[in-house]
Amino acid sequence: MFYREDEFEEILPKVELVNFSLGYRLRDFDCGSEDYNVFLSHDAQSYINQNISQVKLLINKQNGDIIGYIAYNADSFLLDPEEKAKEKLDIPFNSVPALKIGKLAVDKNYKDLPYGSFLLWLSLGILEKINESGVGCRFITVDADITERPDTPDFYSKNGFVLNERVNKKSRTQSISMRLDAFLDE
Repeated sequence: MFYREDEFEEILPKVELVNFSLGYRLRDFDCGSEDYNVFLSHDAQSYINQNISQVKLLINKQNGDIIGYIAYNADSFLLDPEEKAKEKLDIPFNSVPALKIGKLAVDKNYKDLPYGSFLLWLSLGILEKINESGVGCRFITVDADITERPDTPDFYSKNGFVLNERVNKKSRTQSISMRLDAFLDE
């Protein structure tokens, strides 16, 4: 389901997913995007304090580097009856709950392995914990940022995400709304 998933076993023993902490070398992180770098070093703590986002860091166990990060928040999105029929989704609601990826970034020094795809894969575990806690959630959503990299939606498509057609009918210039049905294979 995920791009280069066969390499995840190589990644798993080398990394640890941890909650955001100011104790990590946040200012050393450089993904090549000033906006995403500044979010991590200046904005993330405020978002967490306000309970509008939770941020996870992917840490290199050997040297403590921040390999990447992912920011989550709650979401819901609308599905047209036509879209539900096309995707064969037997969901009785037009608005469905989702776990939203607000930001995802990988340091430039760690582009050799598919750490971005790995973070998406780990998101399935976060989604599972939400469901185990008694809150129903089936989808992962993202507004794929196209301001700096117009090919960002391709990354998500390679990892099983599809366009949210209803949302994308609006004129959007900075992002493309996408979703992953975490229970598609069931």
